[in-house]
Amino acid sequence: MSTGDIRCHGRNHRPMIGDRTHQRSISDRTVSEVLTIIGKAQALLCSQQLPDTTEIDDLPAASSALEAVWHGVCAAAAGDHATADRLAGADDLLPLLIQLKNTDDDVREEHAHHHSSTIRKVQNALSRLHQLSSVSELIEATPGIACTIGFDRAIMSRIHESIWVPETMYVEGDREWAQLIVRAGQDNPQKLVPPLFETEIVRRRRPLIVTNVQDEARVHRAMAEAARVRSYVAVPITTSSQVIGFLHADRYYHRGELAEFDRDILAVFAEGLGYALERAVLLDRLAQMRTEMLRYTAGLAATMNDIEEPIRFGAYGMNHGFAQPVRPFHDTPWPADSRLTRREIDVLRLMAAGNTNARIADRLIISEGTVKSHVKHILRKLNAASRTEAVSIWLHSEREAS
Repeated sequence: MSTGDIRCHGRNHRPMIGDRTHQRSISDRTVSEVLTIIGKAQALLCSQQLPDTTEIDDLPAASSALEAVWHGVCAAAAGDHATADRLAGADDLLPLLIQLKNTDDDVREEHAHHHSSTIRKVQNALSRLHQLSSVSELIEATPGIACTIGFDRAIMSRIHESIWVPETMYVEGDREWAQLIVRAGQDNPQKLVPPLFETEIVRRRRPLIVTNVQDEARVHRAMAEAARVRSYVAVPITTSSQVIGFLHADRYYHRGELAEFDRDILAVFAEGLGYALERAVLLDRLAQMRTEMLRYTAGLAATMNDIEEPIRFGAYGMNHGFAQPVRPFHDTPWPADSRLTRREIDVLRLMAAGNTNARIADRLIISEGTVKSHVKHILRKLNAASRTEAVSIWLHSEREAS
């Protein structure tokens, strides 16, 4: 779905894509109850100070509307005698107050259920993060995972030499638009300087809610225009006590405004993301070290293989009190699987006989360190996790060859 399919409608230019209308973060039943109460209060109080019924888009708005009705009733009762007497004699007042109390309880219960459900979603999202083992996987997957906790769009950015650089973005149902927004940020690098909101986030290491974005000068203008964002939550991504990037999210397809709870849950998610990134960086470094060590030991083993024969038969001879070497095993036919060198097969056969590294070194007249090097090469070449597995793989190949 392209951005060309997006059109705006309604009082706040809320977007609609195709046949998709805005979603509410409040049940239709609760909205209906609140609107009924406002209508009854307007008829009873004859007041123009009650909430606009078109503004009931989410649970906070519903709570505010009910509170406004209550204050309206209290103000009318405390007003002039004529109004107070009329309210006292109204048959609709008591039923209205009872309905107001019951609906307020329903809104609070729905609010608590929403918070509890969102917290479970955050836990699931963090579990998904920890299943990813590389930095590149985390960068690619994070925006989409962030949206599972209740947002429609999310973008992950890094900080490079005080420049805000967007990396990846997820827009529900519109990958093309996500790429366009990221490109707008990359083509217009934003220096982190005052009075930019994100500069304040880095300085204070605290999340922020930014509202009325299109009228704000303290935002990334190119990205704000490309995203058509009304309000957003921005949180720092921190590793080792250093802010290395941002995570931004909003509810573009939902009515209602972002609240402190939205800011706080995204901050919790970003904190978990920071730990996941630290772990992924460590794993990446360990993998690089392992690769370098394998290259080093492979070169060392090749060198040792070149000098083992002269040492064994030239320097020591057969009468220097050392254990007599066993007959070279490789006098037997070469196995069908020739991934192993002849010397590695010698070592593997002694391993199969239950010999320790020290015993193998004595039998072959080589150092124990050389034996360990051979064992590592054997495990790597056979893709075995242990000596026992390596012996099992080799014996199986021997049986097949025979």
